[in-house]
Amino acid sequence: MQKASRMQVVARIIFLIIIAAMLFLFFSNDFGLVDIHKASIVVAVGVDVSDDGYAVTAQAAIPTPAQGEGSAAYTQVTGNGATVADAVDDINAKTGFYPKLAFCNLVVLGEACAERDLFTVLDYFYRNDYVPLTALVGMCRGTAKELLGMQPADGGMSSSAIQRAMSEELKNSANASTVNLKLLAQDAGSPSASAYMPFIEFTQSGSGGSTTASSGGSKSSGGSSGGSGKSSEKSVEFTCLTTAAFTGGKFIGVLTEDQAFALNLVRSNIRLAVVNAEFDGKNYTVGLKNNSCALRIAVEGGVPVLRIKYRALANVQSSESRPAAEGSANSHLVSGGVLKAVADTVEGRMNSLIDFCVESGCDLVSAEKLLYQRFYDEYQSFKGRVLQSLKVEYDIKVESVR
Repeated sequence: MQKASRMQVVARIIFLIIIAAMLFLFFSNDFGLVDIHKASIVVAVGVDVSDDGYAVTAQAAIPTPAQGEGSAAYTQVTGNGATVADAVDDINAKTGFYPKLAFCNLVVLGEACAERDLFTVLDYFYRNDYVPLTALVGMCRGTAKELLGMQPADGGMSSSAIQRAMSEELKNSANASTVNLKLLAQDAGSPSASAYMPFIEFTQSGSGGSTTASSGGSKSSGGSSGGSGKSSEKSVEFTCLTTAAFTGGKFIGVLTEDQAFALNLVRSNIRLAVVNAEFDGKNYTVGLKNNSCALRIAVEGGVPVLRIKYRALANVQSSESRPAAEGSANSHLVSGGVLKAVADTVEGRMNSLIDFCVESGCDLVSAEKLLYQRFYDEYQSFKGRVLQSLKVEYDIKVESVR
């Protein structure tokens, strides 16, 4: 009995020690409150070229209690330096925490970055051990700082809205040229030495929703943006329908929407694309399913020949000629004239892309890479001038959904 009671006393003492330790940990942490500087997670980074080098803007999400639907909490701070790494270190000096970027999902380049070599600008993100190579990359009109500081229509963080505008879903519908750090480096490092990324634009969409933002640094030091409560600024909607092109790390220009659409057909696995075509004076909106596009290259008569083979199944989604309710049981079938108009539209867009590549010397269709892989000996004689010597043949066939 004495032994049992001693064990009980020891157990009670151990229990009291554990309770005391837990209370100490709880009260030493300001009743469980978390320092926002330590809990903030950098989800997006914007890079701009400044007079003194670079300006880097970090947008960080802040863990907060639920505040209601459509609300968000974030802080945005900007650092300046001679290099991107120096600018990130400046953020540390202003905020007291060093952004490790382990959760950074988006890198936005301001328009002025076009003046610098692409991989000189992005060098820090490839060298940093914490930055995931799956982070999306895009270029914007104006400055990245201003873009990230805008209020999206849903009242959330701008970085989240921008990522939705370049989502995998939009890539699969040929409406966005989504690319991440890894794919960008692979394209630029190939024999074609050409790369692309979505070009982010925005339009005003009326009064904005509510966004709660916490300051991560003082405005006087170029620190933060945002305040608390309802924003009086108009909200914006982001789109990535056009594409920025680079060759040898140099900015070449921005593809039009039609050229970007063709690039996506050629370079991505498209699930469903939508094309507007005109036939017999009427407009048709046609959905293209089961898209497949293959590029083959050969050397014939001493000239590299690029063959583009495209196949798709079409169905009319909207028509001015005859509403579906007025049609027959076979109203889903697409007439031969409309199919030819759609095929001509697709070929026209691809031809416009090829013209851009030839005129700018930006091999977005990977002709030089294909020649390097398939005909290495011939590649040596055409190296650096494949596009100028290239002959393109199209094999485009669009059939009606049965």
